Amino acid sequence: MALWELQQRRKEVALKNFVHKHLGAFAGKILEEFNRPRAVLFRQIASPTHETIRFLKLAKQMKLKPLILEYYEDKFVSAENRSKRALCKMPIYQYTGLDGRDMVEYETVCDFNISTGKKFKEVVCLNGEQLIPFHHRLFRIGTGLNPKTYSFDASHWFKSVGKNAGEYYEHLLALFIRDGILFENFIPLRSESAFTKKIVLPAFEKLISTYGVKPLIIRLLSDNEEMRRFWDAYPRKIKKHIWT
Repeated sequence: MALWELQQRRKEVALKNFVHKHLGAFAGKILEEFNRPRAVLFRQIASPTHETIRFLKLAKQMKLKPLILEYYEDKFVSAENRSKRALCKMPIYQYTGLDGRDMVEYETVCDFNISTGKKFKEVVCLNGEQLIPFHHRLFRIGTGLNPKTYSFDASHWFKSVGKNAGEYYEHLLALFIRDGILFENFIPLRSESAFTKKIVLPAFEKLISTYGVKPLIIRLLSDNEEMRRFWDAYPRKIKKHIWT
């Protein structure tokens, strides 16, 4: 249904002009990535978690070229953001117990005391490798895909439309009015739920008011799956490549 709706909206020239005008003067580079319909995942750095692998599989099933929008100039914090924390303290999936709990082992790849508060592009791993190339190397190994082809750093565009999520999130979601489909979960953890209520929902409602249609969003995981530790974790085969 979302794919059919996307195809119909992309035929509307007036909608295209209206959306692209409001995306801002610095949106040209990112719009070049949408010269065809795209399936999109928004994460600070492309990395081969089970969640990312699922996204790539769903995009393939829908015959959409996947794109991971990244944000290198975002700041690394660990206290309230599980996905950010997992980039520096990597959970490696082991097995799922009889009680349904996912068992993981952790590989800490960065010094949290030094890294917290820095931009992702400034963070250095314990092995001396920059954090972004480190995860891109693992992405290439884990997925067989070139991160230069399947990811795009949107930092410049985000910064041009606002300094915080409350300002840039509306523009981010506007990409999914007629240019692509966002794959996402709005997980009901306390901190992330507050983010959804304060940032995501107001932006969503404003876009409906502006364009008369909803951004196209497909849930990446079902209700009973989204809280599993498995999805933030990495396949076991990734572990042997961390320190090489």
